[in-house]
Amino acid sequence: MTAIVKPSTLPVREEVCGKSWTDENTGKRVRQLVDLPKGSSVNYFRFPRHLPGGWMLAWGEHEHGNLLTIEPESGRVRLIPADGARWGGRLRESDGRLFIFKDKKRELWAIDLVDGPTVGKPFMIASWPKDVPGDVTDITCDGKTLLFHEVEQDLAKHPIPTTKDVGTLWHYFNRPRNGRIWAHNIETGSTTKVHEIHGIAQSHIDASPADPTLIRFCLDMYDAYGQRTWTIRLDGSDLKPIRKQEHGELVTHEFWWGDPNYIGYTFQDRRGDATMETLPWAEYSPRATHLGIADLSGREVYLSDPLNSYHSHIFRSEDGKWVCGEGTECNSFAFAARFSMSEKRVEMKAMATIHTPYIPFRGQGVETGFSIDGKWLIFNDEVNGHRQVCAVELD
Repeated sequence: MTAIVKPSTLPVREEVCGKSWTDENTGKRVRQLVDLPKGSSVNYFRFPRHLPGGWMLAWGEHEHGNLLTIEPESGRVRLIPADGARWGGRLRESDGRLFIFKDKKRELWAIDLVDGPTVGKPFMIASWPKDVPGDVTDITCDGKTLLFHEVEQDLAKHPIPTTKDVGTLWHYFNRPRNGRIWAHNIETGSTTKVHEIHGIAQSHIDASPADPTLIRFCLDMYDAYGQRTWTIRLDGSDLKPIRKQEHGELVTHEFWWGDPNYIGYTFQDRRGDATMETLPWAEYSPRATHLGIADLSGREVYLSDPLNSYHSHIFRSEDGKWVCGEGTECNSFAFAARFSMSEKRVEMKAMATIHTPYIPFRGQGVETGFSIDGKWLIFNDEVNGHRQVCAVELD
């Protein structure tokens, strides 16, 4: 069940980009942290990205793989060798281990990304049998249970919309689909059906960063038409709605808070909004956007005053003292604001201009986040035709 492959002999290569400029709209000094010919990026906003010692995980094609780590303060970039392999997966922030899901081979691999004798040496942990359905979507924080997602749908007939055509958007949301979440214990070999639903499917299946028995997911639906966000135990018990919704209350882009006893999300109250059918996109809604936080019982414990803009994603710093956002069409900036649970007003300040073209319903791939020390706002932006990782210092 377990096999160790021959370790890589390639050294970890370090470099510093050193490029910077004054932002044309904010006056802030923007640093370009990575300069790879085909581009680089930090991963999706709600995915773990921090390594011990203050480094961050990023991706970009280089001569022997696509893994790299960044130290935001110094600008040092380490190109991690992986014998030419292209890795993806989930990072465990506690020790810097990246779990790699190789669905086609039905294998779980890992690569350690921190200093030490094993850095950059991928190894296989386990394999799983052919009768485990679906594709791997996450792994629990203890590294013992793989989460699989099985979806029945036809995206060729119902493609993900990328325009402001309202018919295409509703065609996508009304597509036939069914979904199942499975949990496979790699130590015992047992597989458990966690959740099944018909006429709709699950999405954003994320294991708790602290509780190996708990996961969070959302339902792949129009956000204001039903209960979107849920938590559930791996044995299928204790299904809980997170922030109970009335019809017209739009809850979306949920994420684990820095304290994993809480879940953050964006909120719009579109009850009574006559434009909801013809203008369903949250980014073009006439209603204000708020930051909401709920506890694990599902009770809302915080709702901000209206924000100054809709943000494709809202996220938080590790200590919860900062929040960030990504502006949208005609308001393309990386934003940041100081945050306190005792203050309802959140002053999102534009920190850097985003030059990546905006795609309705899909955003810009900005993926704003913070360095572990809360000193730098980290984001993706297009530089000379390629997306690269950039940073701007917080006030």
